[in-house]
Amino acid sequence: MYAKYFVLFAILFTGYFLRKIRFLDDAMNHGLNRFIVYFAYPCMIVHNLGTLEMSRRLALNFLLMLILSLACLLVYSGFLYFYNKARKVPREISHIAELSAASPNNGFMGFPISLLFFGEQGLFLMLAHNAALNFYFFTYGTKAMRRNKDEIRRRNPRAVLRSLLKVLVNPNIIALILGFLVSLSGAGLPEAADEYLLYLGNVSTPMAMIFIGSTLADCSLLEIIKDRVVIEATFHKLIFLPFLTWALVVLLPVDPLIKAILILACCFPAAATISMLAEQEGEDQTIASKILFLSTLISSVTIPLAIKVIELVVL
Repeated sequence: MYAKYFVLFAILFTGYFLRKIRFLDDAMNHGLNRFIVYFAYPCMIVHNLGTLEMSRRLALNFLLMLILSLACLLVYSGFLYFYNKARKVPREISHIAELSAASPNNGFMGFPISLLFFGEQGLFLMLAHNAALNFYFFTYGTKAMRRNKDEIRRRNPRAVLRSLLKVLVNPNIIALILGFLVSLSGAGLPEAADEYLLYLGNVSTPMAMIFIGSTLADCSLLEIIKDRVVIEATFHKLIFLPFLTWALVVLLPVDPLIKAILILACCFPAAATISMLAEQEGEDQTIASKILFLSTLISSVTIPLAIKVIELVVL
């Protein structure tokens, strides 16, 4: 099974190589991103959820996972905010370093890895974590991005509604709702429609890995390892926060699989969404790209170790 994991990273480095030799360019990368997010992943989600036999226990586990995930993300941000202040991280990058270290790539990497190691129920719970992360991005995340603005925009009811709509119109959330409805109906999808979704969903994993590899090709490793903010943020992302998550959830009276996915989700590298949020808010996205690069590189070693520990200690 671990051989399959390393195949994923082999595909990732294929994307890195293809970008380096300029087989892939910015326009192709942008199109690849949109295809995965707006089409391939939603197809995979609807197919996998549609084949689940929805029960009251599964629905409660999803809601519990959503609440616990959001609580963990807020704890991470609180810790990192005060840590960066204590370490005197420059004000203009501290908020981006905080969000990058707190936010895992639980979509592009989380979906395929949770499905590979923990099956359809693992993917189901990772979808709940991803829903919590999207809510976190467009509430606390956007507020943190504006922390250094001279004039902070007031959170009037219209702005709050806009943030909520951004969460709800996320294609993965829409697919999640459709998958839920198919599963609850008990009728399933027509065979041809299910095959269609299966074929398209199956291409999402290799394409996501190629996309991640391609986005990392413009970074200089030598420049990155000289940046203490990047090193510390990566340490927190891949080492400290997974241990903190374990300490927070180990004694909770919940399904062991919920604990396992909460810890696993925290082990993924930084989310690429932080770079996009920084760009949208007119902030410097360089630090986010550096943390993304280094955490993705090191996670090729730390994630298999984390999965092994989770299987031995949590499950």
